[in-house]
Amino acid sequence: MAASLEPFYADLGRRLLDLREKRGLTQAALGRRLPKPMTRASIANVESGKQRVLAHTLVDLAHALEVPISDLLATPEVHVPKPAQIEDELRSKLAVSETEAKSMLAKIAKAQGRKR
Repeated sequence: MAASLEPFYADLGRRLLDLREKRGLTQAALGRRLPKPMTRASIANVESGKQRVLAHTLVDLAHALEVPISDLLATPEVHVPKPAQIEDELRSKLAVSETEAKSMLAKIAKAQGRKR
């Protein structure tokens, strides 16, 4: 049975490959730039998402590519529902009227304004 790729490592690998190619480096050349050199095969495994990366290796890879670590990491997508979606959820989950749902939304918005 083939091992499934973990999304984090698959995404990291794609970003690593893209950054390495943009800098005109081979896998072997990138591996040699690391304080503890990695083989071409190890870099290939990381790029394909098949090999996990320790935190210090992630730092070393970013340094070798001369990029901030954040360039190697995915930015999480944040889904912010629209007020109408929130209202629909309130009405269906809490079985409240449209008026009550709108009132709740107004209170939530007011409370969020105070927190900021």
